[in-house]
Amino acid sequence: MLIGRTLNTNAHWVGRRMALIGTMIARMTTADDDLEEISSSLKEILARRPDFLIVVGGLGPTPDDMTLAGIAKGLGIEMKLNREALRLIREHYSNLARRDFKMTPSRRKMAVLPCGSTPVLNEKGTAPGVRISDGPTVIFCLPGVPAEMKGIFRRSVEPEIRDRVGKLYRRAAKLKLEGIYESSLAPFIGRELEKHPGAYIKSHPKGVRDGVSRIELDVVVVTEEKEEAAEEVREIVGELAGSVRKAGGAIRSARGVQIETED
Repeated sequence: MLIGRTLNTNAHWVGRRMALIGTMIARMTTADDDLEEISSSLKEILARRPDFLIVVGGLGPTPDDMTLAGIAKGLGIEMKLNREALRLIREHYSNLARRDFKMTPSRRKMAVLPCGSTPVLNEKGTAPGVRISDGPTVIFCLPGVPAEMKGIFRRSVEPEIRDRVGKLYRRAAKLKLEGIYESSLAPFIGRELEKHPGAYIKSHPKGVRDGVSRIELDVVVVTEEKEEAAEEVREIVGELAGSVRKAGGAIRSARGVQIETED
């Protein structure tokens, strides 16, 4: 990713998944395959005491797969062969009917985990995921292969996050606006955020075509009450729609909410 060879689709997928749960990612950090970079990044993140830290990639058998060693260095703990992780790796190769399977040093490396961590079943690949706690923060280390990462996230990570945050309801709307510039829209957004401090309102300029400015606008509300979330989104969208029209703009389409049209 840092050399421009790989597009970070994992970050996009995790961010979207977290938003659907009703929570938000506070920060995304990309670190080089370097022990100092990984460990220092970990320390910086843990200093903010997040609820969860999701680390993706670097769990494989090659020398550049050093995520777990970097995590251990950052936490100041030792690495040790984990018998449960070793069992999961053996079981994976057994399920592949690999009669020639040998526990080579490279394969054994995937079972060496930070002390105190727990291996997490990887149903789609070899390297198990890893769960480890540090104070209030739960750290999940997941493989970088998208199918493996998604499988472990859905099966093990997401349920724990949902259990921590409780039942939340997320309601969202997407508007496509024309004829208004972002600088003109900004005061309207600011006013709504003052009235609805828990809402997420984000504008996405789409450029000017045929002399007409185009903007997409996201409105998201997360609450513990289903109807409350829906009602707040409708209220915000209704007020924004009125402000946009008064400013000479127009709403070309809306998704996720009904908007009254002008007579």
